[in-house]
Amino acid sequence: MKAREFKTEIKDIKENLRGLTLQLVNTKGYRPYFNLKDFGNAILEEEKKGNDFRINQVWTKAGIVGAKSIKALAELIKTESVTAIQFESFYNQTSTEGFIRSFGALD
Repeated sequence: MKAREFKTEIKDIKENLRGLTLQLVNTKGYRPYFNLKDFGNAILEEEKKGNDFRINQVWTKAGIVGAKSIKALAELIKTESVTAIQFESFYNQTSTEGFIRSFGALD
């Protein structure tokens, strides 16, 4: 999802995220965040790069599950014992040419 949409939806569930480990994966690897302020600052840095976001994994006491949307994530948080959430920041090519260039072709 686009950064603006991601930030808006995360704000809507921020109270539910308190106390959870939030991990952000990007091109440099991954890093855990233990408070919302640091996580929010990391999101802003990734947004400056033009990156989009998605939910990768949700860790619960019963195991790892997926969530396709923030709404589904909020429902999981209410019904499961969620301990951590992994998000990913990525650059989403908007054209076929950009996608092909991302593999090193056409250079």
